[in-house]
Amino acid sequence: MILFYDTNLARVFPVKINGYLWKVIVCMKRFYKTEAEFEDFYLKLKLTMCPHCNVRGCLILHGYLYGYCENDMSIIKRGHRIYCSNRNRKNGCGRTFSVLAAVFIKNFMITANTLWCFLEKISEERTLVSALRESGSCIGQSSIYRIFRRFSDHQVRIRSYLSRIKDPPGLKHITSAVVQTILHLKSVFNKSCCPVAQFQHYFQASFL
Repeated sequence: MILFYDTNLARVFPVKINGYLWKVIVCMKRFYKTEAEFEDFYLKLKLTMCPHCNVRGCLILHGYLYGYCENDMSIIKRGHRIYCSNRNRKNGCGRTFSVLAAVFIKNFMITANTLWCFLEKISEERTLVSALRESGSCIGQSSIYRIFRRFSDHQVRIRSYLSRIKDPPGLKHITSAVVQTILHLKSVFNKSCCPVAQFQHYFQASFL
């Protein structure tokens, strides 16, 4: 049962079973919480259409996705790579895409937990530098300015997703659009210890 899916994240196609025509919805997973959840997605991989060419039946695992750890230069696994095979006369496009663990931010070293700690400090009217230090991250100041600018640019998209679940809380006394977005995110996923990771997992969309 799929509680949420977007037309950009899911594919609907007919399947004939025992003479009956069924409409099967396969969600295009981009983020997962546990390896068991990814394993469940892997078992349905042959029913999943490629997000690039929409061909079904050609997706295969293509190794792990690695990246640098946030606070040192060690290499850690961040997710899995999926390949749309065009080998051995298959009709795939030959392109790949990644499925990330929800605790990671695509194209950034910073983790979802650290980003949420940083945003929480921003909502408490800390400066960017002090919020960075209190979040416990070792990334440079120039990086956090770039991340904050990216978050500011994506506010409209983030709030449009959040509004599908819950209207923004009454925040007329708060004039900062950034703080309003942070508090809206917190109100929607108030039972989660990391609303950023929960956002990515629920909407299957990158936070930044």
